[in-house]
Order: sequence, then C-alpha cells, then structure tokens
Amino acid sequence: MIQHIVLLKFAPDTTEAQIDAAFGEAQQLVDAIDGVQRISLGRNRGDDSHGYTHALIVKLSDDDALIAYLSHPARERYVREALGPIEAERIEIDVPEDLHVERQGAPEASWQWDRPRVSASAAAAALRWEETHPDES
Repeated sequence: MIQHIVLLKFAPDTTEAQIDAAFGEAQQLVDAIDGVQRISLGRNRGDDSHGYTHALIVKLSDDDALIAYLSHPARERYVREALGPIEAERIEIDVPEDLHVERQGAPEASWQWDRPRVSASAAAAALRWEETHPDES
C-alpha cells in the first residue's frame, strides 16, 4: 500500500464552496483509475499558519498503481480543472507503508462475553437452517 499525500494552499479569494466543489469531483478519480482504493479529503485541524489548509490523501494498492495514477488523464484533468483554478501552492509526497504500528492490548468488546463470536451472516444461516429443518435440531 502506498499513499499519495497532497497538501494544498488555496488562493486567498477561494471560497469554501469552491473547495467543496473541487473535493466533490474527486469521486471521478476512484471511479476511473484502477488501483485507487480510497481518497480522503479534509481540512487541517491544527495550526495552519504555513498556509496549507487542506489535504488530499490517495490510498493506492502498490507502486505500479501510483505510477498509473500520476499519469492518468482523469487525474491530470482533475488537477488542471478542479484544483488548478483555486490553488496557490501544493506539496505532494508518496509514502509507502513500510512499517505499520498499532496499539497493542486494546480490549475486544463483544456482547457474547463468554462464547465464541459468530458472524451475523453465519448466525442468520444457522437460523434459516433451523427454520427449514425443525425436526433435526
């Protein structure tokens, strides 16, 4: 997995409506480009005195998907037509998931504290079987 991270600094006269419209058009990238698994878009919640107020994070399956994404006509059109008219600057970096660290020992919650967990689909299948085979239960 690799993430293409774009930090955006918008032109001073850019409105929130223009940003929302540009971000709304990002769905076309997911629809048109194989290897794009997800796009996350959002506003910086911390100090933005550096001027980079928004980020666009593209999760891609692998390096080949990144190469295809960067040169894809849908991406080039999105950058040119949706972001280009309203952005002042951008920073782009590509970050592979070389290491993944998670919180260890977090308690697992379950409403079945003392029994093995059964998926909802398995439970539904068992119930349907019991309903259609009442003499075999």
